[in-house]
Amino acid sequence: MMMKNLLFPFGLFLLCLSFILAGCSSGLPSPDIKSLDIESPDIESPDIEPADIEQESVEQESIESESVESALPTYPPLFATWNLAEGEKPKLLLFLTGFLEGYIEPCGCAGIGQMKGGLGRRHSALQMLERKDWNVMPIDAGNLNKGFGLQEELKFNFVIDEAYRLMRYQAVGLGSREILFPTDTLYLYSVDVPGNPKLYTSANVALYDFSEDNVAPFRILEQAGLRVGVVSVLGDSLRQNLDNDDIVSENVAAKIQKVLPKLTQCDQKILIIHGSDNEVNELIEAFANQFEFIVPGNTVAEPPIQPKKAGNTMIVEVGKQGRYAIAIGLFASQEPASKEPLSNETVSHQTQRLSALYERIPLDGRFDNSPTILELMKIYQEQLRESGLEGLGIRPIPNSRRETHGGYVGTQSCSDCHDTATQIWRQSGHARAWQSLKETAIPPRNYDPECIACHVVGWNVSVLLPYQGGFLNERDTPRLVNVGCEACHGPGERHVDAEKGADRTLQTRLRAVMRLPIEEHTAQRHCITCHDGDNSPDFDFNSYWEKIKHEEENLFQ
Repeated sequence: MMMKNLLFPFGLFLLCLSFILAGCSSGLPSPDIKSLDIESPDIESPDIEPADIEQESVEQESIESESVESALPTYPPLFATWNLAEGEKPKLLLFLTGFLEGYIEPCGCAGIGQMKGGLGRRHSALQMLERKDWNVMPIDAGNLNKGFGLQEELKFNFVIDEAYRLMRYQAVGLGSREILFPTDTLYLYSVDVPGNPKLYTSANVALYDFSEDNVAPFRILEQAGLRVGVVSVLGDSLRQNLDNDDIVSENVAAKIQKVLPKLTQCDQKILIIHGSDNEVNELIEAFANQFEFIVPGNTVAEPPIQPKKAGNTMIVEVGKQGRYAIAIGLFASQEPASKEPLSNETVSHQTQRLSALYERIPLDGRFDNSPTILELMKIYQEQLRESGLEGLGIRPIPNSRRETHGGYVGTQSCSDCHDTATQIWRQSGHARAWQSLKETAIPPRNYDPECIACHVVGWNVSVLLPYQGGFLNERDTPRLVNVGCEACHGPGERHVDAEKGADRTLQTRLRAVMRLPIEEHTAQRHCITCHDGDNSPDFDFNSYWEKIKHEEENLFQ
């Protein structure tokens, strides 16, 4: 039996957890998607009135930031190059996304209007297309999660089981990120069960074996009188370090060849490739002209304005972290069909000759944050609050600077001597960092480790874990809220203790330890741990430094 090795207690835990998060949609028959559409007059919210939701959506777009634009930017019109006649529309619109990598919303700290992405905006983009009365078929390449752990599993449940079904996704490729999850978690979300079909597909990866009751090897989607076949594969390079014997795989090219004959009745075929550059390029060369579209896993962060071609195959790069969607409009062609149906009893669909138009859709400020997705965010953040750091399996880690710096003492301990620097800090956004999570953000993010790390003192941002003696919560470590002195300069315990004594040599040495020389780019390296391309895309050290400049070279002389 394929299920014999599943960890039933943990699986039951996830199932119960999904009841809380998603109104019992996991492991049970899928909810009626139409009942979740915010444009439906029948929708009801148990906790908030529609007018309040709309207002919160507007507030979410204005998270406090010193760099928020004073005027709304103008955006170029979408689909202008398609030159559609009045009332003309595609027979079917493929809405292609992928490689979300856990970025379910853009960080609002640098000004939400400057950033792209977010499932709320994606939902609004899909609704815009539906208001055009276009037939839209959303398909995702996969790699929806960033890593693994309980928070990622909570987010995974939120992203897949609720938001993706809400947006009517019809297929998702199984990527290298998803297979990091424990077997029972992966099984719960990737294997079809009666009454609850799943979205995932992989031609060459399965759980335990390649029996029929496993991950679907391909998907055939039907809409607007067309059939679209979706095949996804995972290259050997992405599986070689996988420590999970429950996951089995077979040769990529052989598996593609095996499923291709089953797609002969499809009007369009899509191949999703997760793999290294070499693997992707080799498979494109091998299967160009056998698929109309290939979605490569080695996509660039920002998709090209116009797609590349390999023979007659369009190479569709969807970008990273959900900042863009790619729309492929399929139009009836006047040319005769190039594919002849097989003459046997299984043939029931005449394939059609279609032409395709391409449009890159930036998920930017032209799209509002969907109130329905905002409601899901509230549920997700509430689950993080109830779990707490300990419930999420987050434990403090040793700080390599403890030997030279000691422990954390809080900004107040610095202010006694560094009065000028403290006054500058109090006027900066760093001094309001915690408030922006707790009071300004909607919903509040002050229990979300992915946000906490850059808004407090004493966390390792790269691994999203607190250091020993770092911030844990407002009750136990209130002195470490906000981006205080020690967030950049390091723990100040030994420096503070030395200043209380009379050892001038020790004082001089520890003062040097605490300094962050500008000319050696030491300060810059600390800044970009949080002000990176994801959270602060327009960060420029020189201009930002002027806002918090606090040099005190002669303070102790």
